[in-house]
Amino acid sequence: MAMDTFGRMAFYIGLIISVVAGWVQIGGTGLVVLAVLGIVVGLLNITGKEVDRFLLATLALVVAGVALRDVLGATVAGILTAYIAFTAAAALVVALREVYDIQKRR
Repeated sequence: MAMDTFGRMAFYIGLIISVVAGWVQIGGTGLVVLAVLGIVVGLLNITGKEVDRFLLATLALVVAGVALRDVLGATVAGILTAYIAFTAAAALVVALREVYDIQKRR
């Protein structure tokens, strides 16, 4: 299996688990699985030219998700919480890689 296919599959699996988390308690283990999938997505799917857009979109998602969690109901809150864990892990990897690249250029 090619790395790009593996990264794409990690994204879809993370998305599916996040949606399922709206109806089923995935617990700490489920969140760890989402974080690992997010790390894979961050490493394999986000290219250098996508970094700014990805990090800005992740920041907006986290802020909106946290702000609206109580307003949107339990099902949507479960989906948002899971998807934020998934996306935040990807953002962490992308941000660390970007900081490393910036320091390497100096």
